[in-house]
Amino acid sequence: MYSDITAAGSDVLSIAVDLQGPDLPRPFHDKAGAEFTTVVDAGTTVTRTFGVRAVPNGALIDENGILRYALYGGFEIRKPATKKLVSDFLLNGQIQLTEETPVKGAVDVASLDYFERGLELYGAGDLEGAATIWREGMKVEPDHWNMRKQLWAIEHPDRFYDGDVDYGWQKEQVDNGK
Repeated sequence: MYSDITAAGSDVLSIAVDLQGPDLPRPFHDKAGAEFTTVVDAGTTVTRTFGVRAVPNGALIDENGILRYALYGGFEIRKPATKKLVSDFLLNGQIQLTEETPVKGAVDVASLDYFERGLELYGAGDLEGAATIWREGMKVEPDHWNMRKQLWAIEHPDRFYDGDVDYGWQKEQVDNGK
């Protein structure tokens, strides 16, 4: 699909959100055989700018820099409806929404201050302090998935970086209120 995108005069920019830096998400990009560029947000720039609390996200921006479509959380290019939405946008500049291509804009980021304070502690090497702050932030905003997943990734790196991401384990954590 990437060759179709570039043939249409467009491009893809992937942004991985991982406070531990580029070395940990890089294998996922490589394993996917991705031809597009992936940059890493090791802070809160994406969350602060777009108000997102979860990944994956998708945004279609036209040649004039106008945001034409956004789905923050749950964007999956492998879904046929999403692939069609993107293809139609590239071919004719039109957005044809269906029930399978919802629009979800920016969300309230009440817990972002907690995320940033925890990030500062993490950067200073205080993992325990960062974890404490992030747990407080998750009480304020339980749906702040970037904060939750960063905490899990630090405490349970094997569930994120040893092969495939263990989504079943993540679901168990949520079901158990963690």
